[in-house]
Amino acid sequence: MNPGKVENHGTIRPYAKSVSIIGVGCTPFMFTLESDETNGLTEGELYGYAALKAMEDAGIEPKDVDFYFHGEASPLNASKYITPNMQVANWFGMKGKGSIHHSEACCTGYLALDEAVNAVASGKYDVVLSGCVEFGDAIVEDPKKPQYNRMKFPMDAFLESTAWIYDNAYTRAMIAGPVIAFDDAAITYQRQYGLTEDQIDSAMIGMALANRKNASKHPLALMKVTYEDQAKQLGFDDVNAFMRSQFNPKMGHMLRVSGMEQKCDGAAAVIVASTEWARAHNVRHTPIEVLGIGSAACEGNTPHLEIRGTEEVVRQAYEMTGVKPEEIDLLFANDFIISSQLIAAESAGYLPRGEGWKYFVEGRTAYDGDKPINTNGGRTAFGHAHAASGVADIYEAVIQMRGLAGERQVKKLPKTTLLRGFGGGQNLAAILLRTDESMRKEDTLIDDAASPVRMETAVRKYYENLQQGKILGRKCKRCGHIEWPPFYACNTCGSADMEWVEMSGKGEMSTIILPAVLNAKPENMDLMPYAFSIVNMDGSEQNAIVQGVTKENAEELWAQMPIPVRAKIIERGAEGKTYPTVIFEIDTEELAKKKPGKQ
Repeated sequence: MNPGKVENHGTIRPYAKSVSIIGVGCTPFMFTLESDETNGLTEGELYGYAALKAMEDAGIEPKDVDFYFHGEASPLNASKYITPNMQVANWFGMKGKGSIHHSEACCTGYLALDEAVNAVASGKYDVVLSGCVEFGDAIVEDPKKPQYNRMKFPMDAFLESTAWIYDNAYTRAMIAGPVIAFDDAAITYQRQYGLTEDQIDSAMIGMALANRKNASKHPLALMKVTYEDQAKQLGFDDVNAFMRSQFNPKMGHMLRVSGMEQKCDGAAAVIVASTEWARAHNVRHTPIEVLGIGSAACEGNTPHLEIRGTEEVVRQAYEMTGVKPEEIDLLFANDFIISSQLIAAESAGYLPRGEGWKYFVEGRTAYDGDKPINTNGGRTAFGHAHAASGVADIYEAVIQMRGLAGERQVKKLPKTTLLRGFGGGQNLAAILLRTDESMRKEDTLIDDAASPVRMETAVRKYYENLQQGKILGRKCKRCGHIEWPPFYACNTCGSADMEWVEMSGKGEMSTIILPAVLNAKPENMDLMPYAFSIVNMDGSEQNAIVQGVTKENAEELWAQMPIPVRAKIIERGAEGKTYPTVIFEIDTEELAKKKPGKQ
């Protein structure tokens, strides 16, 4: 049984300029709703934390970054955004800098690196941030309320939305395309090499065991209990008997529960720079050069699309870089379907064709084996925050190549790593990373306890304090600027060293735009009379509603600008679904002290 090849081969050339990874950051992959510390986290907070940790890792600040990419597989599904890149910059001190959003399903995170490297290799930018975020477990409860209000992502809604990945002219109507991928690779491999179903089942169980073993050593992983321990808790002396029991049933022809993704919430980010820039600026850690990235896209009804696409992207990466399969020290495969490990490893020449399945059965692909794969635990154990997973793999690859992975550090310090991305039956990528030993540093872990970068539910805290009559902002300890509403980093100087402060409630308005048919929403009629204005409160400017402005007094107010105003907390939203927010009203007492026309 020959799965064939991609019909149209891409031709790619070496980069015009060497580009290296200089910083990485990653959140824990988690079920945010299950902990009070994380319940209420938003896209901006997850992406912002990962971005700031990547900058900290690189030893740079927001002012040093020229541009950023934002990846998310399904922003409309999870958070009701269609321009999600615009909603995150304030969180990591990059308000006003250019950005692009992209979405390639579960391959988004791998192509996030491709986007950033191309931007730097072109010569347009020196330093680029690329990050991805996803809520795979917690989605916005009500788009009319602030997005910290989230609920569990119902499985029926998730399965319905996965259809959006596939072509709706033919593929969805033909039924098979969106579902054949779950078992196609395993069955094709089994038939091609004459294995029994029990042999391929044993190999896939071996992959799941190794993933859990790896994740149990990773502080950011979702699933930290090994299957061996889980089996013992349920009375099994033999873990393989447990893996074949009713506690791990087959969900498809071959695929068991242990071989499917653990969808969750998370974010990760990477900073790339020209290698020349990295050398000149003596960056904090050993730069990891991106040698090359191959890519392909196979529409969801393409037969054997994962196998064919993987062969093509690996071919491109090897031809572009001149790297040989025997040079690969570490491999990652986006294994939301766990058989992907076998397909990627043999296509890359990391494991021998037709024999690779034995390595999984023998346990040789765990972090302490001679052919380590997915040392973070992959999608079945580290977790799958769809778009963010690819960047999380890059994060892990860099940590391993620096020798900083602690208990899960592979035996041989990796010099060359291959990452195979795959997403939703469409996009594939093959990334080759290499350490330039001439730039090797004495890498050490950053002390998180001493870091000012913190992941916290700032949005939830802001609204909970509004309910208590307090308006909070975050003050920069370096320059004194106050971010209101509150963000993680200062957009004036870029510092992440911030502290919570209560706002004065006093400000000044500097413009008047009267509501009309175009912009006067019926639900705000109870606030009349009002105007739209720019209000400066304690040095922070925001667009806001100011009550007390009418068509009759507007000209008089213009003559006395800026006009003193005071904050007012009100409730908005439908009955039973209200939330507090801030508007302003003219401070008539302070206004009376001003002389008409005084500036």
